[in-house]
Amino acid sequence: MARARLLLIDDHTLFRTGLRLVLADSPSVDTIIEAGSVMEAVQEHGGTAVDILLLDIQMPGLNGIEGVKVLRRHFGTARILIVSGTFGLETIPVEARREISGFLPKSANAREIEEAIASCLTGGTHFSQDADTSVAPAYASSSLTPRQLEVLHQLTLGRSNKVIAYHLGLSENTVRVHVAAILDHLGVVSRVEAILEAQRRGLVQAVR
Repeated sequence: MARARLLLIDDHTLFRTGLRLVLADSPSVDTIIEAGSVMEAVQEHGGTAVDILLLDIQMPGLNGIEGVKVLRRHFGTARILIVSGTFGLETIPVEARREISGFLPKSANAREIEEAIASCLTGGTHFSQDADTSVAPAYASSSLTPRQLEVLHQLTLGRSNKVIAYHLGLSENTVRVHVAAILDHLGVVSRVEAILEAQRRGLVQAVR
């Protein structure tokens, strides 16, 4: 039986630890690596062979929904399984649903988590309908490109064009072009306004 290599992306260490313990003896799981944010996953594990990404929605920096676009660039063959404690499947835009293979509430028991992983590993899907969606606002999807979303995340960290260029392996001129496109898309004229508008739209979360 094939066993999955998992990348768990969640900013709550306690949840990551708990899930690791739950899956420790699972026959469907080979190895588990962790990251506290989308960009940490990309920077620390980009290029690593991963079968399934277990992705939280609400995290500092890029939220999980917009993060799907970025993760798809770096983990092209991985199946993406959303795991959320506060948002339901109905809040995920249709275009984002096409990119994911499953959805689980954080309240799911060990059996359902294992079933979801096993299903995704064999090319199937698993969409739980048990999450409470009564107070969860719908995400407004963006038309920013994956690279622009990466630049936007760097902006939330207060980094200059030169530093962003270094971290993303781009030229400063390319970064300037991306920043200008981001400002234009968000309808703002400054980097600070861009960060605030991106947070208002739910494209990024405040970095804690």
